[in-house]
Amino acid sequence: MEDFQTKNRAYKLPGRNLPDSTQQKLRQRQRRARWNNVSKVAGPFKVIGFILIIISLCYLAVVQLRYLFFSTSYFELKTIEVAGNLTLTDQEIINISGVSPGLNVFKLNKEAVMERLESNPVIKNVSVELQGLYTLKIELSEREPIMYAKVGTTFYEIAEDGIIIDTRSLGNRDLPIITGLNLQTSRAGDKLVEEDAFFIARRWVKKLGGKILQNISEINFSNLHNPYIFLENGVKIFPKNLDDFKKRYVFLCALLDNLGKNNVEPIYLDMRAPSIVVCPGNKTGVSEGSRGSIAGG
Repeated sequence: MEDFQTKNRAYKLPGRNLPDSTQQKLRQRQRRARWNNVSKVAGPFKVIGFILIIISLCYLAVVQLRYLFFSTSYFELKTIEVAGNLTLTDQEIINISGVSPGLNVFKLNKEAVMERLESNPVIKNVSVELQGLYTLKIELSEREPIMYAKVGTTFYEIAEDGIIIDTRSLGNRDLPIITGLNLQTSRAGDKLVEEDAFFIARRWVKKLGGKILQNISEINFSNLHNPYIFLENGVKIFPKNLDDFKKRYVFLCALLDNLGKNNVEPIYLDMRAPSIVVCPGNKTGVSEGSRGSIAGG
């Protein structure tokens, strides 16, 4: 029993009789062990703290960059250039675009600017690009009207693609006047995609060309199968069809010239028959409603 107690005491107090250097090493080892335990516990907190510091620094950087980009004059538009416009002025286009000098380039929405510009029926195509950092370039092409459509007392400007450009009044363009189109409810910007008379009228205008059209004051398409024409001299013409009218136009002019030399003022000429039928006015002594003379051609 005594031996066991002596051994047990020696086991519980192993360092009591050790040298000082050994005891010092043991104490250092114990401190390192405690520090390692603390480090293991504090490790996740250090990571979290590091992440919070990084987030704070990033936030401060974003705030500073936001101030630099959006609250200073370093990134503001200085100039807006416009090219390709013929009827609209530069200032009108800038007003339509909704952009002005001083706008921050990072707030510029090019798609929205193009959409606003293309909503104007005069503008056919448009591109919006930044040139450098301070210049916005707006380049566009405008629609050219090919005819006036008379609606009541108003004249609509209509482009080749069927877009109604303007509905205000008769302009100063030398364009053919088309009547008989059903446009009473149409407005500027509308496209005549369902108006058959427009497509027929456009075919006539394009095929006749300026040389013939300059002698025509009006083409009426109220009856698509039987359109009629008023010449500049007031004579009414019933053409057989577009191709026949263009083919016999020179003969028609010669016939009208001959009638004029003979002091004959025709009311109308009917080209739907193989030979042109002339209905002369009352001054010739022919009663109203008479068929009149017939000319070849």
